[in-house]
Amino acid sequence: MLGKITSYVATLSLAIGACAATALSQATDQKPGPETPVGRGAFANFSKPLYNIEDGYLKWPLPPALQKYEAIDPKQLNQYLTQFMDFAYHYRDQGHQWWGRIQGTSADAENAQWMVDQFTKMGVPDVKNIPVDLPPQWMAKSFSIDASGNGKTMHLDSAYPAVGSPATPAQGLDLEVTYVGFGTEADYHHMDVRGKAVLMFSMPLPSQPHGTANMEGALQRATAKGAAVVIQVIMLPGNTKTQLMGSGGVPAFSMGMVEGYALRDLIGECSADRPVHLNIKLDAGMVPNLKTSIVMATLPGATDEKIYILGHRDSWFQGAEDDASGMATMLGLAQYYVKVPQKDRRRTIIFMGAPGHHNNTRAPWGAQYLLDHKEVPDKTALVMNAEHTAAIGFHQQGETIVLTNEPDASSWSVNGSPKLENIVIKALRDFGVPTYAIPLADAPGEISTLFKVAPAFQLMNLTGPYFHSDHDDSVPDVGLAQATRAYAHIIDEVNKLSIAALQAPPATR
Repeated sequence: MLGKITSYVATLSLAIGACAATALSQATDQKPGPETPVGRGAFANFSKPLYNIEDGYLKWPLPPALQKYEAIDPKQLNQYLTQFMDFAYHYRDQGHQWWGRIQGTSADAENAQWMVDQFTKMGVPDVKNIPVDLPPQWMAKSFSIDASGNGKTMHLDSAYPAVGSPATPAQGLDLEVTYVGFGTEADYHHMDVRGKAVLMFSMPLPSQPHGTANMEGALQRATAKGAAVVIQVIMLPGNTKTQLMGSGGVPAFSMGMVEGYALRDLIGECSADRPVHLNIKLDAGMVPNLKTSIVMATLPGATDEKIYILGHRDSWFQGAEDDASGMATMLGLAQYYVKVPQKDRRRTIIFMGAPGHHNNTRAPWGAQYLLDHKEVPDKTALVMNAEHTAAIGFHQQGETIVLTNEPDASSWSVNGSPKLENIVIKALRDFGVPTYAIPLADAPGEISTLFKVAPAFQLMNLTGPYFHSDHDDSVPDVGLAQATRAYAHIIDEVNKLSIAALQAPPATR
Protein backbone atom coordinates (compact mmCIF):
# COMPACT_ATOMS: atom_id res chain seq x y z
CA MET A 1 0.00 0.00 0.00
CA LEU A 2 1.22 3.50 -0.72
CA GLY A 3 -0.05 5.35 2.33
CA LYS A 4 -2.08 8.22 0.94
CA ILE A 5 -1.40 7.96 -2.78
CA THR A 6 -3.31 6.32 -5.58
CA SER A 7 -0.89 6.53 -8.52
CA TYR A 8 2.13 4.35 -9.22
CA VAL A 9 4.16 6.98 -11.06
CA ALA A 10 5.60 9.79 -8.96
CA THR A 11 6.07 12.70 -11.33
CA LEU A 12 5.55 16.41 -11.29
CA SER A 13 5.79 18.16 -14.60
CA LEU A 14 7.77 21.37 -14.62
CA ALA A 15 6.16 24.54 -15.92
CA ILE A 16 8.93 26.60 -17.39
CA GLY A 17 7.49 30.05 -17.83
CA ALA A 18 9.97 32.87 -17.25
CA CYS A 19 8.64 33.56 -13.77
CA ALA A 20 5.91 30.93 -13.38
CA ALA A 21 6.08 28.30 -10.69
CA THR A 22 3.20 25.90 -11.22
CA ALA A 23 3.04 22.16 -10.76
CA LEU A 24 1.12 20.87 -13.78
CA SER A 25 -0.35 17.88 -11.99
CA GLN A 26 -1.17 17.83 -8.30
CA ALA A 27 -2.95 15.05 -6.43
CA THR A 28 -4.99 15.59 -3.32
CA ASP A 29 -2.30 14.52 -0.84
CA GLN A 30 0.72 16.27 -2.32
CA LYS A 31 1.49 13.31 -4.53
CA PRO A 32 1.58 13.86 -8.29
CA GLY A 33 -0.23 11.90 -10.91
CA PRO A 34 1.02 10.00 -13.97
CA GLU A 35 1.66 12.98 -16.24
CA THR A 36 4.21 13.05 -19.05
CA PRO A 37 7.13 15.26 -17.98
CA VAL A 38 7.75 18.39 -20.01
CA GLY A 39 10.31 21.18 -19.98
CA ARG A 40 13.99 21.10 -19.11
CA GLY A 41 15.58 17.71 -18.88
CA ALA A 42 12.49 15.81 -20.01
CA PHE A 43 13.77 12.29 -20.58
CA ALA A 44 11.13 9.61 -20.66
CA ASN A 45 7.76 9.70 -22.39
CA PHE A 46 5.61 7.66 -20.04
CA SER A 47 2.20 6.32 -20.91
CA LYS A 48 -0.63 5.91 -18.42
CA PRO A 49 -0.43 3.09 -15.86
CA LEU A 50 -1.73 -0.24 -17.12
CA TYR A 51 -2.10 -1.79 -13.68
CA ASN A 52 -2.57 -0.75 -10.09
CA ILE A 53 0.79 -0.92 -8.37
CA GLU A 54 -0.84 -2.15 -5.17
CA ASP A 55 -1.91 -5.26 -7.06
CA GLY A 56 1.36 -5.58 -8.92
CA TYR A 57 3.93 -5.81 -6.15
CA LEU A 58 6.27 -8.74 -6.52
CA LYS A 59 5.46 -11.20 -3.75
CA TRP A 60 7.98 -13.50 -2.10
CA PRO A 61 6.61 -17.03 -1.63
CA LEU A 62 7.26 -18.56 1.77
CA PRO A 63 8.43 -22.16 2.06
CA PRO A 64 6.27 -24.49 4.23
CA ALA A 65 8.56 -24.12 7.24
CA LEU A 66 8.00 -20.34 7.31
CA GLN A 67 4.32 -20.12 6.43
CA LYS A 68 3.32 -19.46 10.03
CA TYR A 69 4.60 -15.91 9.53
CA GLU A 70 1.82 -15.24 7.05
CA ALA A 71 -0.15 -14.41 10.20
CA ILE A 72 1.68 -11.05 9.99
CA ASP A 73 -0.79 -9.48 7.58
CA PRO A 74 0.31 -6.81 5.06
CA LYS A 75 -3.11 -5.15 5.15
CA GLN A 76 -3.02 -4.87 8.94
CA LEU A 77 0.48 -3.42 8.80
CA ASN A 78 -0.68 -0.90 6.24
CA GLN A 79 -3.56 0.06 8.50
CA TYR A 80 -1.12 0.78 11.32
CA LEU A 81 1.02 2.77 8.89
CA THR A 82 -1.78 4.96 7.56
CA GLN A 83 -3.30 5.54 10.99
CA PHE A 84 0.09 6.64 12.28
CA MET A 85 0.52 9.03 9.35
CA ASP A 86 -2.91 10.49 10.10
CA PHE A 87 -1.66 12.10 13.31
CA ALA A 88 0.62 14.32 11.23
CA TYR A 89 -2.15 15.13 8.73
CA HIS A 90 -4.50 15.97 11.59
CA TYR A 91 -1.92 18.34 13.07
CA ARG A 92 -1.46 20.02 9.66
CA ASP A 93 -5.20 20.30 9.10
CA GLN A 94 -5.59 22.07 12.44
CA GLY A 95 -3.83 25.02 10.81
CA HIS A 96 -0.18 24.33 11.59
CA GLN A 97 2.00 25.49 8.70
CA TRP A 98 5.04 23.71 10.17
CA TRP A 99 3.81 20.19 10.70
CA GLY A 100 4.47 16.54 11.41
CA ARG A 101 4.50 14.28 14.48
CA ILE A 102 6.74 16.79 16.23
CA GLN A 103 7.88 16.21 19.80
CA GLY A 104 6.02 18.29 22.35
CA THR A 105 2.99 18.92 20.14
CA SER A 106 -0.54 17.56 20.24
CA ALA A 107 0.40 15.17 17.39
CA ASP A 108 3.09 13.70 19.63
CA ALA A 109 0.70 13.20 22.57
CA GLU A 110 -2.04 11.76 20.33
CA ASN A 111 0.15 9.15 18.65
CA ALA A 112 1.65 8.09 22.00
CA GLN A 113 -1.80 7.50 23.47
CA TRP A 114 -2.88 5.69 20.32
CA MET A 115 0.08 3.31 20.66
CA VAL A 116 -0.80 2.69 24.30
CA ASP A 117 -4.36 1.90 23.22
CA GLN A 118 -3.18 -0.47 20.46
CA PHE A 119 -0.89 -2.45 22.76
CA THR A 120 -3.64 -2.64 25.38
CA LYS A 121 -6.28 -3.83 22.90
CA MET A 122 -3.94 -6.56 21.70
CA GLY A 123 -3.62 -7.87 25.22
CA VAL A 124 -0.09 -6.78 26.10
CA PRO A 125 -0.34 -6.88 29.92
CA ASP A 126 2.11 -4.14 30.90
CA VAL A 127 1.83 -0.89 28.94
CA LYS A 128 3.23 2.43 30.14
CA ASN A 129 3.35 5.97 28.79
CA ILE A 130 6.38 7.36 30.61
CA PRO A 131 6.37 11.20 30.75
CA VAL A 132 9.49 13.07 29.68
CA ASP A 133 10.31 16.77 30.12
CA LEU A 134 11.75 18.24 26.96
CA PRO A 135 14.51 20.84 26.83
CA PRO A 136 13.51 24.00 24.91
CA GLN A 137 12.42 23.08 21.40
CA TRP A 138 12.74 25.08 18.19
CA MET A 139 9.28 25.64 16.74
CA ALA A 140 8.06 27.56 13.70
CA LYS A 141 4.66 29.24 13.79
CA SER A 142 4.45 30.92 10.39
CA PHE A 143 6.68 31.78 7.45
CA SER A 144 6.55 33.10 3.89
CA ILE A 145 8.78 34.22 1.03
CA ASP A 146 7.55 36.47 -1.78
CA ALA A 147 9.65 37.57 -4.76
CA SER A 148 9.25 40.68 -6.90
CA GLY A 149 11.14 41.95 -9.90
CA ASN A 150 10.69 43.15 -13.47
CA GLY A 151 7.06 44.02 -12.69
CA LYS A 152 6.27 40.48 -11.57
CA THR A 153 5.51 38.96 -8.17
CA MET A 154 5.78 35.37 -7.02
CA HIS A 155 4.71 33.66 -3.80
CA LEU A 156 7.11 30.81 -3.09
CA ASP A 157 4.83 28.30 -1.43
CA SER A 158 7.41 25.51 -1.14
CA ALA A 159 9.83 27.59 0.98
CA TYR A 160 10.27 25.79 4.32
CA PRO A 161 12.42 26.97 7.26
CA ALA A 162 15.43 25.02 8.50
CA VAL A 163 15.42 23.89 12.11
CA GLY A 164 17.17 26.48 14.28
CA SER A 165 16.53 29.43 11.99
CA PRO A 166 16.21 32.72 13.89
CA ALA A 167 13.02 34.73 13.49
CA THR A 168 12.83 37.75 11.23
CA PRO A 169 11.33 41.08 12.30
CA ALA A 170 7.53 40.99 12.25
CA GLN A 171 7.46 43.05 9.05
CA GLY A 172 9.92 40.65 7.46
CA LEU A 173 13.24 41.20 5.72
CA ASP A 174 13.35 42.96 2.34
CA LEU A 175 16.51 41.68 0.66
CA GLU A 176 18.10 41.53 -2.75
CA VAL A 177 18.58 37.91 -3.79
CA THR A 178 21.67 36.62 -5.58
CA TYR A 179 22.03 33.29 -7.36
CA VAL A 180 25.18 31.38 -6.34
CA GLY A 181 24.82 28.13 -8.27
CA PHE A 182 25.71 25.17 -6.05
CA GLY A 183 27.22 27.41 -3.39
CA THR A 184 30.83 26.30 -3.94
CA GLU A 185 33.77 28.69 -3.58
CA ALA A 186 33.99 28.96 -7.36
CA ASP A 187 30.37 30.14 -7.53
CA TYR A 188 31.23 33.18 -5.40
CA HIS A 189 34.12 34.31 -7.62
CA HIS A 190 34.18 38.16 -7.59
CA MET A 191 30.75 38.17 -5.92
CA ASP A 192 29.74 40.10 -2.80
CA VAL A 193 26.70 38.66 -0.98
CA ARG A 194 26.97 40.59 2.29
CA GLY A 195 23.51 41.49 3.58
CA LYS A 196 21.77 39.68 0.70
CA ALA A 197 19.68 36.55 0.36
CA VAL A 198 21.45 33.82 -1.60
CA LEU A 199 19.77 31.17 -3.75
CA MET A 200 21.62 27.90 -4.35
CA PHE A 201 20.76 24.49 -5.77
CA SER A 202 21.46 21.19 -4.00
CA MET A 203 21.46 17.82 -5.73
CA PRO A 204 20.21 14.91 -3.53
CA LEU A 205 22.48 11.90 -3.40
CA PRO A 206 21.91 8.39 -2.01
CA SER A 207 22.16 8.52 1.79
CA GLN A 208 22.71 12.27 1.44
CA PRO A 209 19.14 13.37 0.70
CA HIS A 210 19.88 17.03 1.38
CA GLY A 211 22.63 16.60 -1.05
CA THR A 212 25.57 18.45 -2.45
CA ALA A 213 24.98 21.64 -0.46
CA ASN A 214 25.42 19.66 2.74
CA MET A 215 28.52 17.89 1.48
CA GLU A 216 30.07 21.12 0.18
CA GLY A 217 29.42 23.08 3.38
CA ALA A 218 27.44 25.52 1.26
CA LEU A 219 25.34 26.89 4.12
CA GLN A 220 28.38 27.62 6.26
CA ARG A 221 30.18 29.21 3.31
CA ALA A 222 27.23 31.50 2.57
CA THR A 223 26.95 32.72 6.15
CA ALA A 224 30.72 33.19 6.42
CA LYS A 225 30.51 35.46 3.38
CA GLY A 226 27.84 37.55 5.10
CA ALA A 227 24.62 36.26 3.53
CA ALA A 228 21.59 37.40 5.54
CA VAL A 229 19.31 34.56 4.34
CA VAL A 230 20.15 31.25 2.63
CA ILE A 231 17.73 29.35 0.34
CA GLN A 232 18.58 25.84 -0.86
CA VAL A 233 16.64 24.49 -3.82
CA ILE A 234 16.36 20.70 -3.38
CA MET A 235 16.57 19.24 -6.86
CA LEU A 236 13.77 16.72 -6.71
CA PRO A 237 11.12 16.59 -9.43
CA GLY A 238 8.19 18.78 -8.57
CA ASN A 239 7.78 21.25 -5.77
CA THR A 240 8.68 19.22 -2.71
CA LYS A 241 8.83 20.78 0.75
CA THR A 242 11.87 19.54 2.65
CA GLN A 243 12.94 19.96 6.27
CA LEU A 244 16.60 20.95 6.60
CA MET A 245 18.55 20.71 9.84
CA GLY A 246 20.62 23.70 10.96
CA SER A 247 20.57 27.31 9.79
CA GLY A 248 24.09 28.64 10.25
CA GLY A 249 22.75 31.43 12.46
CA VAL A 250 20.63 33.13 9.79
CA PRO A 251 17.13 32.36 8.48
CA ALA A 252 17.60 29.40 6.15
CA PHE A 253 15.01 27.74 3.91
CA SER A 254 14.62 24.84 1.53
CA MET A 255 12.61 25.27 -1.65
CA GLY A 256 11.09 23.00 -4.30
CA MET A 257 12.68 22.68 -7.73
CA VAL A 258 9.80 24.12 -9.77
CA GLU A 259 9.82 27.34 -7.77
CA GLY A 260 13.61 27.29 -7.57
CA TYR A 261 13.86 27.27 -11.35
CA ALA A 262 11.28 30.03 -11.60
CA LEU A 263 13.06 32.25 -9.07
CA ARG A 264 16.41 31.65 -10.76
CA ASP A 265 14.89 32.61 -14.11
CA LEU A 266 13.43 35.79 -12.65
CA ILE A 267 16.87 36.73 -11.27
CA GLY A 268 18.34 36.12 -14.72
CA GLU A 269 15.92 38.33 -16.58
CA CYS A 270 16.22 41.31 -14.24
CA SER A 271 18.88 43.99 -14.70
CA ALA A 272 21.73 44.51 -12.25
CA ASP A 273 20.43 47.93 -11.22
CA ARG A 274 16.93 46.56 -10.56
CA PRO A 275 17.49 43.14 -8.97
CA VAL A 276 14.90 40.74 -7.64
CA HIS A 277 13.92 41.37 -4.02
CA LEU A 278 12.49 38.93 -1.52
CA ASN A 279 10.21 39.67 1.39
CA ILE A 280 11.01 36.99 3.96
CA LYS A 281 9.02 36.40 7.14
CA LEU A 282 9.62 33.79 9.80
CA ASP A 283 8.03 33.58 13.23
CA ALA A 284 10.05 30.92 15.08
CA GLY A 285 12.04 30.34 18.23
CA MET A 286 12.78 28.15 21.21
CA VAL A 287 9.77 27.01 23.24
CA PRO A 288 10.34 25.84 26.85
CA ASN A 289 8.36 23.57 29.16
CA LEU A 290 7.14 21.08 26.57
CA LYS A 291 6.56 17.42 27.34
CA THR A 292 6.73 14.13 25.48
CA SER A 293 6.70 10.47 26.52
CA ILE A 294 8.19 7.04 25.97
CA VAL A 295 5.68 4.29 25.20
CA MET A 296 6.87 1.01 26.73
CA ALA A 297 4.94 -2.25 26.35
CA THR A 298 6.24 -5.42 28.04
CA LEU A 299 5.17 -8.87 26.90
CA PRO A 300 6.42 -11.36 29.52
CA GLY A 301 8.19 -14.49 28.40
CA ALA A 302 9.07 -17.74 30.09
CA THR A 303 12.27 -16.19 31.54
CA ASP A 304 13.46 -12.76 32.62
CA GLU A 305 15.90 -12.55 29.70
CA LYS A 306 14.90 -9.77 27.32
CA ILE A 307 14.59 -8.73 23.71
CA TYR A 308 14.12 -5.00 23.07
CA ILE A 309 12.44 -3.58 19.98
CA LEU A 310 12.88 0.18 19.62
CA GLY A 311 11.66 2.75 17.14
CA HIS A 312 10.80 6.45 17.07
CA ARG A 313 7.38 8.03 16.83
CA ASP A 314 8.20 11.52 15.55
CA SER A 315 8.49 12.79 12.00
CA TRP A 316 8.75 15.81 9.82
CA PHE A 317 5.60 15.89 7.70
CA GLN A 318 3.63 12.61 7.43
CA GLY A 319 6.74 10.41 7.70
CA ALA A 320 5.52 7.15 6.16
CA GLU A 321 8.97 5.62 5.82
CA ASP A 322 10.45 7.73 8.65
CA ASP A 323 9.15 6.22 10.89
CA ALA A 324 5.51 5.15 10.54
CA SER A 325 6.94 2.05 8.86
CA GLY A 326 8.91 1.18 11.99
CA MET A 327 5.91 1.74 14.24
CA ALA A 328 3.84 -0.53 11.99
CA THR A 329 6.55 -3.19 12.24
CA MET A 330 6.62 -2.85 16.02
CA LEU A 331 2.85 -3.17 16.36
CA GLY A 332 2.79 -6.07 13.89
CA LEU A 333 5.36 -7.93 15.98
CA ALA A 334 3.42 -7.26 19.18
CA GLN A 335 0.22 -8.51 17.59
CA TYR A 336 1.99 -11.66 16.41
CA TYR A 337 3.71 -12.52 19.70
CA VAL A 338 0.80 -11.73 22.00
CA LYS A 339 -0.92 -14.76 20.43
CA VAL A 340 2.00 -17.04 21.27
CA PRO A 341 1.56 -18.69 24.71
CA GLN A 342 3.88 -17.21 27.31
CA LYS A 343 5.49 -20.58 27.97
CA ASP A 344 6.54 -20.68 24.31
CA ARG A 345 8.08 -17.20 24.39
CA ARG A 346 11.52 -17.92 25.81
CA ARG A 347 12.29 -14.25 26.45
CA THR A 348 10.36 -11.19 27.54
CA ILE A 349 9.85 -8.76 24.65
CA ILE A 350 9.88 -5.03 25.40
CA PHE A 351 8.55 -2.63 22.76
CA MET A 352 9.62 1.02 23.01
CA GLY A 353 8.03 3.81 20.99
CA ALA A 354 10.61 6.53 21.67
CA PRO A 355 9.80 10.24 21.24
CA GLY A 356 12.37 10.54 18.46
CA HIS A 357 15.29 12.66 17.37
CA HIS A 358 14.18 15.02 14.62
CA ASN A 359 14.22 18.15 16.72
CA ASN A 360 17.78 17.56 17.92
CA THR A 361 16.83 17.15 21.55
CA ARG A 362 18.29 14.11 23.24
CA ALA A 363 18.73 11.38 20.71
CA PRO A 364 18.16 8.52 21.00
CA TRP A 365 15.63 8.81 23.82
CA GLY A 366 14.74 5.12 24.08
CA ALA A 367 18.30 3.87 24.18
CA GLN A 368 19.30 6.51 26.72
CA TYR A 369 16.36 5.59 28.94
CA LEU A 370 17.51 1.96 28.98
CA LEU A 371 21.08 2.94 29.75
CA ASP A 372 20.00 5.35 32.49
CA HIS A 373 17.95 2.60 34.12
CA LYS A 374 20.73 0.02 33.69
CA GLU A 375 18.41 -2.35 31.83
CA VAL A 376 20.99 -3.17 29.16
CA PRO A 377 23.13 -5.26 28.77
CA ASP A 378 22.12 -7.40 31.74
CA LYS A 379 20.07 -10.40 30.55
CA THR A 380 19.60 -8.88 27.08
CA ALA A 381 19.64 -11.36 24.20
CA LEU A 382 18.96 -8.85 21.41
CA VAL A 383 18.26 -5.18 20.75
CA MET A 384 16.41 -4.49 17.49
CA ASN A 385 15.63 -1.17 15.84
CA ALA A 386 12.36 -0.80 13.93
CA GLU A 387 13.21 2.32 11.94
CA HIS A 388 12.60 2.92 8.22
CA THR A 389 11.82 -0.78 7.87
CA ALA A 390 10.44 -0.50 4.33
CA ALA A 391 10.37 1.96 1.45
CA ILE A 392 9.08 2.04 -2.10
CA GLY A 393 11.55 1.30 -4.87
CA PHE A 394 12.15 4.11 -7.33
CA HIS A 395 14.18 5.22 -10.33
CA GLN A 396 14.82 8.75 -11.51
CA GLN A 397 14.38 9.33 -15.22
CA GLY A 398 15.52 12.85 -16.01
CA GLU A 399 13.24 15.06 -13.96
CA THR A 400 10.77 12.29 -13.25
CA ILE A 401 10.75 9.84 -10.36
CA VAL A 402 9.09 6.55 -11.25
CA LEU A 403 7.99 4.12 -8.56
CA THR A 404 8.69 0.41 -9.01
CA ASN A 405 6.68 -2.64 -8.01
CA GLU A 406 9.23 -3.86 -5.48
CA PRO A 407 10.60 -2.44 -2.21
CA ASP A 408 13.79 -0.41 -2.15
CA ALA A 409 16.99 -2.00 -0.83
CA SER A 410 17.91 -1.08 2.75
CA SER A 411 21.08 -0.75 4.75
CA TRP A 412 21.44 -3.10 7.71
CA SER A 413 23.59 -3.50 10.79
CA VAL A 414 24.33 -6.45 13.03
CA ASN A 415 26.57 -6.74 16.09
CA GLY A 416 26.99 -10.20 17.55
CA SER A 417 28.45 -13.61 17.06
CA PRO A 418 28.80 -15.31 13.68
CA LYS A 419 25.73 -17.33 14.64
CA LEU A 420 23.68 -14.14 15.02
CA GLU A 421 25.06 -12.79 11.76
CA ASN A 422 24.01 -15.98 9.95
CA ILE A 423 20.52 -15.82 11.48
CA VAL A 424 20.08 -12.26 10.20
CA ILE A 425 21.48 -12.93 6.73
CA LYS A 426 19.34 -16.02 6.23
CA ALA A 427 16.16 -14.36 7.50
CA LEU A 428 16.55 -11.34 5.21
CA ARG A 429 17.13 -13.65 2.26
CA ASP A 430 14.36 -16.12 3.10
CA PHE A 431 11.76 -13.38 3.39
CA GLY A 432 12.88 -11.49 0.30
CA VAL A 433 14.06 -8.34 2.06
CA PRO A 434 16.29 -6.43 -0.40
CA THR A 435 19.47 -5.17 1.24
CA TYR A 436 22.92 -3.88 0.46
CA ALA A 437 25.50 -6.64 0.17
CA ILE A 438 27.64 -5.13 2.92
CA PRO A 439 26.27 -4.10 6.33
CA LEU A 440 27.03 -0.77 7.98
CA ALA A 441 29.77 -0.74 10.61
CA ASP A 442 27.50 1.08 13.06
CA ALA A 443 23.77 1.56 13.57
CA PRO A 444 22.52 5.10 12.96
CA GLY A 445 19.19 5.71 14.65
CA GLU A 446 17.46 4.77 17.87
CA ILE A 447 19.86 1.98 18.92
CA SER A 448 23.08 3.80 18.03
CA THR A 449 24.29 4.04 21.64
CA LEU A 450 23.31 0.41 22.34
CA PHE A 451 24.79 -1.15 19.22
CA LYS A 452 28.03 -2.32 20.87
CA VAL A 453 26.49 -2.84 24.33
CA ALA A 454 24.45 -5.97 23.54
CA PRO A 455 23.72 -8.22 20.54
CA ALA A 456 21.92 -5.92 18.11
CA PHE A 457 20.32 -5.72 14.67
CA GLN A 458 18.57 -3.15 12.56
CA LEU A 459 17.24 -2.74 9.04
CA MET A 460 17.07 0.88 7.86
CA ASN A 461 16.33 2.44 4.50
CA LEU A 462 18.40 5.60 4.08
CA THR A 463 18.24 6.23 0.34
CA GLY A 464 14.67 7.35 -0.41
CA PRO A 465 14.54 10.60 -2.41
CA TYR A 466 11.77 12.07 -0.26
CA PHE A 467 13.53 11.75 3.10
CA HIS A 468 12.27 14.45 5.53
CA SER A 469 9.83 15.83 2.98
CA ASP A 470 6.10 16.17 2.39
CA HIS A 471 6.33 13.40 -0.24
CA ASP A 472 7.32 10.70 2.27
CA ASP A 473 3.98 8.91 1.96
CA SER A 474 4.91 5.76 0.01
CA VAL A 475 5.55 2.44 1.75
CA PRO A 476 4.59 -0.85 0.06
CA ASP A 477 2.64 -3.15 2.34
CA VAL A 478 4.40 -6.14 0.75
CA GLY A 479 7.82 -4.74 1.72
CA LEU A 480 6.56 -3.90 5.19
CA ALA A 481 5.33 -7.48 5.66
CA GLN A 482 8.59 -8.97 4.38
CA ALA A 483 10.63 -6.93 6.85
CA THR A 484 8.30 -7.56 9.79
CA ARG A 485 8.19 -11.30 9.14
CA ALA A 486 11.99 -11.37 8.93
CA TYR A 487 12.18 -9.58 12.30
CA ALA A 488 9.86 -12.20 13.81
CA HIS A 489 11.91 -15.07 12.43
CA ILE A 490 15.11 -13.51 13.76
CA ILE A 491 13.50 -13.34 17.21
CA ASP A 492 12.47 -16.99 17.02
CA GLU A 493 15.91 -18.14 15.91
CA VAL A 494 17.63 -16.00 18.55
CA ASN A 495 15.44 -17.64 21.18
CA LYS A 496 17.05 -20.97 20.35
CA LEU A 497 20.45 -19.71 21.49
CA SER A 498 21.92 -18.60 24.79
CA ILE A 499 22.93 -14.97 25.30
CA ALA A 500 26.58 -16.06 25.40
CA ALA A 501 26.18 -17.68 21.99
CA LEU A 502 24.78 -14.44 20.55
CA GLN A 503 27.41 -12.03 21.82
CA ALA A 504 30.14 -10.64 19.61
CA PRO A 505 33.69 -11.78 20.28
CA PRO A 506 35.28 -9.60 22.98
CA ALA A 507 37.69 -7.95 20.55
CA THR A 508 34.82 -6.53 18.45
CA ARG A 509 32.55 -5.28 21.22
